[in-house]
Amino acid sequence: MKFPLSTILKRIHPRRMLHSINFSSASNFVKIVEVGPRDGLQNEKTQVPTYVKLKFIEYLCQSGLKTVEATSFVSPKWVPQMADHKEILAAVLKDQSWRSIDFPVLVPNLKGFESALSLGVKEIAVFGAASE
Repeated sequence: MKFPLSTILKRIHPRRMLHSINFSSASNFVKIVEVGPRDGLQNEKTQVPTYVKLKFIEYLCQSGLKTVEATSFVSPKWVPQMADHKEILAAVLKDQSWRSIDFPVLVPNLKGFESALSLGVKEIAVFGAASE
């Protein structure tokens, strides 16, 4: 038996309904975000050249993906593989053939967020952790 999302949420959290969301008009969809250019490469020991990363992104875009997390605005001291994040972002935003594709970037802190905004990023990814 299928239940609408609003019914499921009422059963899970009856006292904490999210009043800001109109469930009757919410669409049921899944957004697939490819994170390979960022998450898949960030721990590689050998430095991957920028042009190889861009070719990887190009192949992913040609496969029909609509959202590709291109890079991360982290300190090169902590993640050397992402040292070319500005070049990667500039290239994907400049390429007119990729206009219909979203390129979020990971921003771990305010400095990364401000840097990404200054370069024209339209979507960001953030991470968080729950602790006791």
